[in-house]
Amino acid sequence: MNQLKITFNGALAFAVLAGMMTLVSANTAEAAIYVGNGHSELADPQQAGTEAAAKAKAALGDREAKVVLVFDSVGNGVPDKEAMLAGVTSVFDKSIVYGCAAYAPITQDCNTGTVGVLALGGDIRAAAAVADVEGGHEACGKKIGEGLKAAGVPEGGGRVVLLFGACHVPTNDALVGGVCGVLGEKFPVAGGAAFRDLLYVQGKVLPKSNLGLMLCGDFKCGFAAKNAPAQEKERVIAVAGEAAEEALGEGKDKALLVLAFDCGGRRGQMGGAIDKELQLMKDAAGDTPIFGFYGSGETGPKDNDSAPKGVGYHIVICAILGQ
Repeated sequence: MNQLKITFNGALAFAVLAGMMTLVSANTAEAAIYVGNGHSELADPQQAGTEAAAKAKAALGDREAKVVLVFDSVGNGVPDKEAMLAGVTSVFDKSIVYGCAAYAPITQDCNTGTVGVLALGGDIRAAAAVADVEGGHEACGKKIGEGLKAAGVPEGGGRVVLLFGACHVPTNDALVGGVCGVLGEKFPVAGGAAFRDLLYVQGKVLPKSNLGLMLCGDFKCGFAAKNAPAQEKERVIAVAGEAAEEALGEGKDKALLVLAFDCGGRRGQMGGAIDKELQLMKDAAGDTPIFGFYGSGETGPKDNDSAPKGVGYHIVICAILGQ
């Protein structure tokens, strides 16, 4: 039988604990959104998790983290991922830690590291819904959409659903279809597929499931999704900068965060030149933090006027822009 648990710790949190769905929400009266991220290149999972989280916390300053994302490529299995998360949750409360395994995390400082951590604070509200893939990805997406809707989708202000988990291309498109079938055809969605289907929910490893993390606040989103023929290596690299430029658009001077969901296949196509891809994104973003990962399928709209789709061999950029 499903159980409902409600706790209060400066925010409302609630969970349906039947292996189907988890919901968490947070609210604050602060007037701005704050971003801090960090990475590690260490090989030891727990040390890498601790280092990346400590850097993110330091970048956030004395502000409370409301939600934390972690993407990593450290270690070889669930025990290593658990050790990495133990490091992250030694710095941040596990109840706000979400993410997934990746081919590699992406930050403005490095796209070849082992762990990347993003902490968001200030006027940011988050709701998370998780569902397993039993019954198919469209049904999974529908459960996630219904969970987020139950958590409360604001009519005004900025909002975006970050979608991660066991949603490798082409199943990612069915997942997006399920989510948007509930929330709306053009509801803002972006994300990527987890490496080896390993999802992180409240500081724990959860396989064979998908997560929808809805962020709400005083912001708007800019989107772009691009790809290039595999044999045109320079174009494969160049489209990352073009996507970042398009997503930022005329709001570049108000940019708070650039989220990058890139394809592991594209990473292989670039070979030793992936540093060039990161530099192009940095050229577009300026001093704005960059955070994301290389995965196995990307989700997002091709531009600001399009509905989100699940694709492969793309880079999807979601720029979070202040109002």
